[in-house]
Amino acid sequence: MRHQMKESFRFSFKQPLDAVFSITDVSGKQVRTPEGKMEVMDLSPRGAKVRTDLSIPIERNDQIVIAITFTLNHQVYRFKGEIVWKKYFLDHYLYGLHFLHNEDSHEDIVKQLKVYVKNQKNAINQSPN
Repeated sequence: MRHQMKESFRFSFKQPLDAVFSITDVSGKQVRTPEGKMEVMDLSPRGAKVRTDLSIPIERNDQIVIAITFTLNHQVYRFKGEIVWKKYFLDHYLYGLHFLHNEDSHEDIVKQLKVYVKNQKNAINQSPN
């Protein structure tokens, strides 16, 4: 597992996004696991911080790749991501993911995050006091 925090920006959700995941690759070997539940805590064009009740067993030199599926602005995303860190916090496991996708996907995530922020601001402005 490698740890890298070089991001232009990262958006933290007040209400995490529901997601499902499965492990697809362990140190270069393809695997197939059942889906587990996960939440997207924050998101950037290149990765995410996610939370789950499940402990993914990771040895020191393992490279674990998961497929994660979530919905943002009514659009379903399915990305593969390498787990780059793991922490146990308040009865949950937190994982850092580095997405394995192309530049077009990066741009789409930025666009969708901007729409999400705009929609959140509009919802706050329209709520009765």
